[in-house]
Amino acid sequence: MVLTAHWIDDEWLLKKRIINFCPISAHSGESIGQTLEKCIRDWGIERVYTVTVDNASANSVGIEYLRKKLSHRNTCIANGKYMHTRCVAHVLNLIVQEGVKYASVSVDRVRAAVRYIRASPLRMKKFYNRAEEEMIDTNAHLCLDVPTRWNLTYMMLEVAEKYERAFDSYGREDHSFFVDLTAGDGVPTIDDWENVRRIIKVLKPFYDLTLKVSGSLYVTSHFFWEILIDIHCLLDGWSNCEDLDIISMASKMREKYNKYWGDAKKINFLVYLAIILDPRRKMDFVSFGVHLLFPNVSSEIMKVIDKELHCLFDEYFALAGKVMVRQDQSSVPTKFLDPTDQSKMSLAVQQFLLKKQRVGLEIKSELDRYLTEGEEANNSSSFDILLWWKLNSPRYPVLGRMARDVFSTPISTVASESAFSTGGRVLDGFRSSLTPTMVEALICTQDWLRKSKDPINLDEYVEELQDMEDGNI
Repeated sequence: MVLTAHWIDDEWLLKKRIINFCPISAHSGESIGQTLEKCIRDWGIERVYTVTVDNASANSVGIEYLRKKLSHRNTCIANGKYMHTRCVAHVLNLIVQEGVKYASVSVDRVRAAVRYIRASPLRMKKFYNRAEEEMIDTNAHLCLDVPTRWNLTYMMLEVAEKYERAFDSYGREDHSFFVDLTAGDGVPTIDDWENVRRIIKVLKPFYDLTLKVSGSLYVTSHFFWEILIDIHCLLDGWSNCEDLDIISMASKMREKYNKYWGDAKKINFLVYLAIILDPRRKMDFVSFGVHLLFPNVSSEIMKVIDKELHCLFDEYFALAGKVMVRQDQSSVPTKFLDPTDQSKMSLAVQQFLLKKQRVGLEIKSELDRYLTEGEEANNSSSFDILLWWKLNSPRYPVLGRMARDVFSTPISTVASESAFSTGGRVLDGFRSSLTPTMVEALICTQDWLRKSKDPINLDEYVEELQDMEDGNI
């Protein structure tokens, strides 16, 4: 299990550190929760705002275990109510897989064709020669996907589609190409390439969204709400198009979308909070999205959001008050030391009340002031949301504390997982197999090398073996 810590430091810089990489006794929720708790305790971490995990049921149990443990210590915001954050990229993956299933036969045929070409440098050379003869204007190289990473399937199809004429030309020249593919899923047909173009059209927006949420060097939590709206609009647009195949794909994807994001109650409140704390969006953008996604219950949802927002602000306000008391203990006004004071209040309480009288009105209205002020006009992609809060946190000290917690939350585990990912090195049945001809050649070579001391040009030798495999020798 890999555990990565994310936080925003005093200079408003986003930080990320891998703090644990260890085996666990079992992939049960309790084991995951216990390992999380031990690591947090070993590092001396007292405050955990959220934990971002994929959609495995064991992870849900583990997060609930951790939430209960931390709640007993009174170190969780909102009693850990918003601790469990589901990885957006994993949900996107599940939605996309539903769309790919619709044309799985066409995808399998293109994949088999790519595998055949990539099996040897000689085939690759001949293939690209056919591409030049067909005057295909691209420098992209054929890539093979990995079943566990849907975005590689998109990349494979996007490149392969550009070489459609080259595949057809190569198949007419190499009889083994036709025989090998016919024994499996078959050779890609005109209809298959049409299906591939449909899939590329559908997957492209999801590919861009996945890249957007998978970063670790910039804030991602405020993208979540926009992604929900984008996907909703995409699926609605495809459902009303004239292509029946795309309509069917969109229908399947909508079912999976609704399973995770179709109910407002299933969405973590941090989704709304992050967009509210984006000075370019605020409450109006939340209201726009709620009315678009949940038109029948939009009024009720907005009331809940407003209530939760103010309750959370009050909790942060109380925490800020405690900090102010601790900071001012060394400078207690002399009037509080008057022995004739009949109130008999502690110095801490007196100091807190004085601070409350002096700045309480300003702080209490802080949330309302922020919400009523106009939105930031800068909507460019270069907008630095952390820099904005760094400059404006003196005006909004309590909201600034909230923003540091919310914006440090990653909405995807992809960046953390990639540090230890083996997705590009997975051995499938194709990569781990050799034909009898190649095995026989390797055995003969092994015997020859054992007896011979002559130098050998490995590149030339491998090319000869590949020619033998292709039937040219």
